[in-house]
Amino acid sequence: MFETGVFVSAFIWLASTIWLGISLLRIPFRRWRSGGIRQAKLAGVLFVLSIAGVIVCNQFVYRDYGLPSREGLDEARAARKAERLARSAEEKALREAEEVRAGAQAEKDAAEAAALAQKEREETERKRKAEALEQAKSEAAERAEEAAKKCSDKTMAFVMSQEFVKRNLKAPSTAEFPWYTDDQVRVSTMQDCAFRVVGYVDAQNGFGAQIRSRYLVDLKYIDAEGTWQMTDIAIE
Repeated sequence: MFETGVFVSAFIWLASTIWLGISLLRIPFRRWRSGGIRQAKLAGVLFVLSIAGVIVCNQFVYRDYGLPSREGLDEARAARKAERLARSAEEKALREAEEVRAGAQAEKDAAEAAALAQKEREETERKRKAEALEQAKSEAAERAEEAAKKCSDKTMAFVMSQEFVKRNLKAPSTAEFPWYTDDQVRVSTMQDCAFRVVGYVDAQNGFGAQIRSRYLVDLKYIDAEGTWQMTDIAIE
């Protein structure tokens, strides 16, 4: 308390000194003389009181340190200063430790967030691959089903056999084929999506005469290309 009184009194002493100096400077001027004298008196009173306050508080400042007299005051001040420094250092160390802890926690949170994001990306990628696999399986099943239909489509095999027969005729534009249901038409399936077609065709020969020829065509459906391939043909 008394040490605080010393600082307060010293501050008032400094302020009153400045006030007193300004007031004394106003006295020589008639216009400001009366106010200057009045303010100089007040400043002088504060100046004297502040000096007295400094002296009195300084005499009893030892009581702030729990001492019976001024003896050992310097040591007590040094000890209190050291205590303040130690407390300040401890608070600084605590703040730094808290900052380190907060930084470590932030790094941990960031690592956990990154791990969670990575896990989510992996899960998303896994689902995407699973969906792509299911889609591929579905498409493969559809292609297999379509290929199975093609490999069992005797009617299409019969129609395609006609195209291969026409390529071996003298006058393909005159060719006339029977219906698939004709009793002289035979279509059988073989392995690897292959067919054997037996039938006949009426077409003009090189002399312009319309004759009937029997034929046998072996052909197969190429699923990868979506085309038909002739493997053998015989026309009588």
